[in-house]
Amino acid sequence: MALLPSAAARTRRASLDPLFWVLALLLVVTGAGLAVVLVAELAAPIASGPHHDFLAFYAAGKLVLDGRPDGLYDPSAITAIQRAIIPVPVGANGYMPFINPPFAAVAFAPLALLPAAASRVAWVLLSVAMLVAAAAWMARPLPPRERIATVLLVALSFPAYHSLAEGQWSAAMLLGGLAALVAARRGSWTLAGVALATWWLKPQLIALPLIALALDRRWTTVVSAVATGIVLAIGSLPFVGIGTYVTYVGYLVQVGVSHFNGAGAVAPSVWQGNLTTAEGLNGFLVGLLGQGSVVGVDAVWGMLSVGLVLLWLIAALRTRPGFTTLQGRRMVAAGIGVVLLVNPNLFVQDCLLVFLLLPALWPLPAAAYWRAAVGVAILAAVTAVDQPLASHLFTVVLFAVVVGICAAAIASSVRAVPATRPASAPR
Repeated sequence: MALLPSAAARTRRASLDPLFWVLALLLVVTGAGLAVVLVAELAAPIASGPHHDFLAFYAAGKLVLDGRPDGLYDPSAITAIQRAIIPVPVGANGYMPFINPPFAAVAFAPLALLPAAASRVAWVLLSVAMLVAAAAWMARPLPPRERIATVLLVALSFPAYHSLAEGQWSAAMLLGGLAALVAARRGSWTLAGVALATWWLKPQLIALPLIALALDRRWTTVVSAVATGIVLAIGSLPFVGIGTYVTYVGYLVQVGVSHFNGAGAVAPSVWQGNLTTAEGLNGFLVGLLGQGSVVGVDAVWGMLSVGLVLLWLIAALRTRPGFTTLQGRRMVAAGIGVVLLVNPNLFVQDCLLVFLLLPALWPLPAAAYWRAAVGVAILAAVTAVDQPLASHLFTVVLFAVVVGICAAAIASSVRAVPATRPASAPR
């Protein structure tokens, strides 16, 4: 009789499978339409429009090629190159600032040898290759039909489209994060750190994973991630010099601060942007309270972020994150959610990293993994609604998922503690 609820539950879930396929088909068809839009945009001359991030990377690569790395974080130097491509102000700053590490500019320099339009197409093709590789890797455990559908759900998702259109690094970071999870599951903790080092492209995303790994005493991974970052920096020194890194550190601090002083809405800042279009707790609160409500946003963001991290840590003490049990894998997935939620610069392109929840949860039965793939794809698709409406539904749902996993981990550990009987009174 104990098997009946489980069998009934499996039957109910199986009855929903046609709905999952309908939703998957809708997402793939919508994504195919976005792919057509992207191809049309790439085929046209670069013009003033909604996607300008590529200009920052191209200009940075040009500065490295020209032997002027001191201009990477200089608005006038970056602007001069961008105005030669689009002769009008773009973005909130009037130009697109380069806020990645100097080694990223060195990595982009070969593409800057090409004309801007051709360079953009080449970078999109390279990013598509990384994106499809990551998607295929995630989908490997599934049967052929579900495997193909999962690859399409990832590669044609709205965050993927947005990342490709902007020319962002999200595909590389998705592939790096996936490789880190796979290596960690296999016990290759050194390789996990090397793969995780791709997240030095955006240091605010690698900070919490390194802290969590240190708390778990995975020193091999921490050391290899830090060492790989140092190797990347040293390898770029002949092209940019150590002074550029000194400038970058100060610039990075200023950019970080700008996310908590109104990002130009109250007073001019190094980085300016519309934070209501951002996801994560910071974007959600700016959308709720307004970008000018600096004190209120910062205070509530601090309380929510600290509270969320503490909740995850308490749950992790009760259910250790890891890959040997489903509960441990859920905690790994929740940790990824925490990293995204507390990131103050979480825009749509980096919501692509939400697909890392899938490999974090593996292994699962094929049917459950397929449903999880569709569920994560739906969550990623919500960013398309959030983009024009600033509804931040992605953040709300992801927050609920993380809190739910942590609460369940704490509750299950409490239930697992056997009740102790009071000692009998002496006779």
